[in-house]
Amino acid sequence: MFVDKIQYFCNMLSRSARFFLLILFLLTSSAACLAQFVSWDSFVEMQAQNDEAGESSYWENFAEEAAFLHEHPININASTKSTLEQLPFLSPKQIEDILFYIDYYGALHSVGELQLISSLDYYTRQALSFFVVFGEKTAEPERLSFRNLLSKGKQTVLTRLSVPLYMRDGYQPFTLEQWQKAPSQHYWGNKLYHSLRYTYQYGQHLFVGFSAEKDAGEPFFTRGYNEMLGTRGYDFYSGYVQVKDLVWLDNLTLGCYRLSFGQGLVVNNNFSLGKNAALSGVERAATADPIHKHGGTNETDYLRGIASTVSFGPFAITGFFSYRRYDATMKGDSISTLLSTGLHRTSLEMSRDGNVKGVLGGGHLKYSWNGLHAGLTALVQQFDHSLSVGTSDYKKFSPQGNRFVNVGADYALFRHAFSLSGETALSSNGGWATLNSLRVEPLERVYLTLLQRHFSADYWGLQANSFSEGSEVRNESGIYLGADVERFYRWHFSAYADLFRFPEVKYRVSQPSKGADLQASVSYSPNDKWTFLSRYRCKIKERDVETAYRDVWNGELFRVVTQRIRFQSDALFSDEWEARASADYCQVNAETVERGVRAAMRATYMPQLNAKMADKLRLNAECSWFRTTDYSARIYGYERGLLYSYGYRSFYGHGVRGTFMADVTFRQRLTCSIWGALTYYFDREEIGSGAERIPQNHAEDVALQVRYKF
Repeated sequence: MFVDKIQYFCNMLSRSARFFLLILFLLTSSAACLAQFVSWDSFVEMQAQNDEAGESSYWENFAEEAAFLHEHPININASTKSTLEQLPFLSPKQIEDILFYIDYYGALHSVGELQLISSLDYYTRQALSFFVVFGEKTAEPERLSFRNLLSKGKQTVLTRLSVPLYMRDGYQPFTLEQWQKAPSQHYWGNKLYHSLRYTYQYGQHLFVGFSAEKDAGEPFFTRGYNEMLGTRGYDFYSGYVQVKDLVWLDNLTLGCYRLSFGQGLVVNNNFSLGKNAALSGVERAATADPIHKHGGTNETDYLRGIASTVSFGPFAITGFFSYRRYDATMKGDSISTLLSTGLHRTSLEMSRDGNVKGVLGGGHLKYSWNGLHAGLTALVQQFDHSLSVGTSDYKKFSPQGNRFVNVGADYALFRHAFSLSGETALSSNGGWATLNSLRVEPLERVYLTLLQRHFSADYWGLQANSFSEGSEVRNESGIYLGADVERFYRWHFSAYADLFRFPEVKYRVSQPSKGADLQASVSYSPNDKWTFLSRYRCKIKERDVETAYRDVWNGELFRVVTQRIRFQSDALFSDEWEARASADYCQVNAETVERGVRAAMRATYMPQLNAKMADKLRLNAECSWFRTTDYSARIYGYERGLLYSYGYRSFYGHGVRGTFMADVTFRQRLTCSIWGALTYYFDREEIGSGAERIPQNHAEDVALQVRYKF
C-alpha cells in the first residue's frame, strides 16, 4: 500500500517538478524541522501555521496589527508592561524578565544582549528584532503636550491600487434588460481595488488612524443600485483616536476598535491564532490590553463607539459602547444570517449593506496582584431585528431573538514553574461555556500544556471567539495536550493532540460526532543564516456520507482523515540574498482518496545602493507548481504581498503561479512598491463561475503601493 502511494505521487509530478523536489530534498535532508525564521516574512508566516488561518478574518486582524507594530517599533529600553504586551509571542514571564533586566542592569544595546535573559529562547529573540529598537530610556516622551503633538509625532500616508489584467463576467457591460433578468450576475462598479490609510503616532501614548477602501466591483462616486444609496465614494471607512498610559488612564479609544477579555468566551473580535499558539501559553490573553485600535480594512470583526480602561491600584475597569450597522440576509422581518464578506457589488449585496442596526455595551473588572488575575465581564447586545433559527436540524440551537446577554468570570495565576488560567461564561438563555488550561515547566524551557473546554450546544456568544475546533463557541467539548521543548540549542520540538466531540448535530453531521487533531514538528537552525522546517498534521473528523454511498454505510457517520506534510528550507546567503524552498503534500481519505501537492521557491535580493540613488531596494520573486485531485485536498501557502496585504492562498487544481514584487525607498520617507502575479491552469479553460468567471485559463494581476512618512 505504501509503495502504491509513492508511485501514485510520483506519477502526478512532471519531469521538471521531480527535479525541483530532488533539489529540495537535498536541501532539507540535513535536518527535519519547523521553525525559526531569518526574515520578517518568515515570522509572519510562522504565526499562522494552522492551514485554515487564511480562511479566517482573524488572520487579517493579526497581519494588520503585526505590520503596524513592525512599522512603528517599540523602544525596548523605554517600554512598559503594557507596551510589551502588544507583542503576542511574549509570555507574562518573559515580559517581567525583560523589564527586570533593564531596571537592574541598565539599557539593552543589541539583539545579541537578549541572550542574557534566560527566558528568551532563540525564537523569541529573533521575533523581538522585528518589533523593537534599542534607544535610550529618555527617547520616549513622558507626557502629552500641544508642543510635542506638533513636533514629535510620526505620520504615515499609504495608498494601494490593484488592477486585474483580465475581465470577469460580472464586469462586462450590461443592459437594463440583462440586469432585470439576472441582477446577481452584474457588478455596478469597476474591477479596480483601492485603499487609503493615514496614521499618526506620538510615542506610545497617542495613536490616530483612518482608512478607506473600495473593493473590486463596488461603485465609487457613482450611483449603483438606486438613488437611495447615494454616492458615498469609498464603500468602507474606519478610524480611531487612542490615548494610552497616562497616569490612571490605561486606554481611551474613540472610533473603531476591537476587544478581547479572558479566554474570549464572552467577547473577542481581535485575532486568534489557533492550536499552535496554545503551545506558547493561552494564559497570555488574561494579562494583555483588552482594547485594540482598528484602522484596517476588515469590515466585519470590529466595534464602533468608545472604550476605555482605567486603573486604581490593583483594579482595572474597562467600559465600552458600540453602535454600528451589519450586513444580513433577511427572511421576512427576521435576520437569517449575519454576513461577513463586506462586499457590495451587485444590487442584492448593496440592498444588504448595513440593513441591520446593532447596539452593544458592557464592562470588565480585573484584579491583579502578585501573579494573580481575576476578572468579570458583562455584555449586552441588541439588534433592531430578531435572529431566526430556520428549519434545518443543525440550526435548532442557533441564537434567536434580538437581545443577547453574556456574563463571564476569568482567572489566571502565574508562578515560576506553572500557570493556570481559564474562563467560564453564561448566556441569557441558560447556555454555558468553560475553558481552563494548565501550563507547567518541569525543566527549563520544557513546557507542557493541558487544556479542557466545554461549550454547551445552546450557548449563545455572538462576540465570542476562543480556542476551538468549530467555527463557533458552541456545541463542543475537548481535551488538548501539548508539549513544547526549547531546551536544546537552536532545536525546537513541539507536538499536540486535540481530542474533541460535538454532542449535537452540525452542518453535514446528522448525529453526535467526534474527532482528533494531531501535529508534530521539530525545528533546527544550525546558524543565523539557515533554517529548516518540517511538520506533519493529521485531522480526523466524522460527517454524513454522500448520497451515492448512503446505502453502503446504513446511516453511520463516515470518518474523514486529512493528512498534511510540509518541508521548508530558508537560507540567508548574504546581506543581499535570501531564498526559500518548500514542498507540501495533502491526502484526504473520505469516500474516495484525494491528493494534492505543491512545490514552491522564493528568492529575495536586497542590493547595496548608492545613497544618492535610493536608501533601499528589495526584489522578491516566487514561483510554485501545484496539483490536486479535488478541492478537499487543497493546499495552503503563504504569499508575500504589499504592506498590510499579507495572506494565505489556497491552491487546488493543476497549475502554476508566479509573483514578483519590488520595493524602493527614498530618503527613509518615500517607499514605492509594485506587485505582479500570474496564475496559469492546465486542467481548465475558464476560471471560476457565475459573475466571478474568467473566460480563460490564466489570470494576471498588478498592484501599486505608495507610502510616505513624515
